[in-house]
Amino acid sequence: MSRAVAAFIPLLASILAMSLPATCESADWTLTQSQLEQVEKGAIVTEGDVATDRPAADARAAVKVAATPEQVFQTLTDCSRALRFVPHLKRCRVIETALDGSWQNVEQTVDYGWLVPRANYVFHAEYEQYSRIRFSNVRGDFRENRGVWTFTPLDDGRSTLVTYEVRVAPAFYVPRWMMRNMLRRDLPDLMRGLRTHAETDRPATATNTAGATRRPPNP
Repeated sequence: MSRAVAAFIPLLASILAMSLPATCESADWTLTQSQLEQVEKGAIVTEGDVATDRPAADARAAVKVAATPEQVFQTLTDCSRALRFVPHLKRCRVIETALDGSWQNVEQTVDYGWLVPRANYVFHAEYEQYSRIRFSNVRGDFRENRGVWTFTPLDDGRSTLVTYEVRVAPAFYVPRWMMRNMLRRDLPDLMRGLRTHAETDRPATATNTAGATRRPPNP
């Protein structure tokens, strides 16, 4: 998303320590010491819970990225780059932007092929510059789609601990086995893609391919 790829994989979740602080918390998720050690070694940590009575899921993921929080933030909020690394994302368009750049409404489309209907949705993203992105459902093919990205500086700001949490419920039927498989495969792919692009792409600013007002560097 050109300054708004915050929620870009709702269907992934539903279909779905020396340099690290001793504990690290996001909105509802606290990484254990074992998980922090795994992340420090380069692993991608993921967790997920699929509901037994309806197509819904909660998912969490964490990764350490060898780039600053600003670089990770800009990678995540650039539609043109998101289309290159977000699994199944086919369309990303900013449709409304706050004058001060503190929030955006973003339209996206994901396509999983013949097994699952193509999903179109709009989400609202609220930005705490370079530290947090909160997103929530506005309309589309999801009954529920909300979560948060957090960016914690590590190694004197040279690296970033990225955490992702999402709760999602599609408005269409998705088999539980497919949810589990996609959660196991696509969530790590998302975090791996974000890490790769944040570490290798170093743009000065994120660009807005949708033509919405670009968020100021220092709102």
